[in-house]
Amino acid sequence: MVGYVGVWFQGDEAHITEIAVRERLRGNGIGELLLIGSVRAAIQYGSNVVTLEVRVSNLIAQRLYEKYGFKQVGIRKAYYSDNREDAAIMTTSPIHSEEYQSLFGRLQEIYQARWRPISIES
Repeated sequence: MVGYVGVWFQGDEAHITEIAVRERLRGNGIGELLLIGSVRAAIQYGSNVVTLEVRVSNLIAQRLYEKYGFKQVGIRKAYYSDNREDAAIMTTSPIHSEEYQSLFGRLQEIYQARWRPISIES
């Protein structure tokens, strides 16, 4: 296994619970592909927004999420049990909006040009 993602669908929200990539394979677009798959699943499921928590120290992940239209909307104090680190709460704007669909389409094209064609099976 090179990586995995967990997504909860609750009401009109898709919540990414975790994205993980094997450490030696990071930097190869796998995490971004998992994020793309999560957003695609949320769109297909009919979710309105996608949310997640991320360690406040994980700036690399935060930059990826910001690239995909996530904005920080809050902080969960002492969220992580291993070291009591805070989590940034991040969410997208409505994913069915014309603005978000345009952004998401462009980002997928850029991803495919850089890494590989996207083939995600449900």
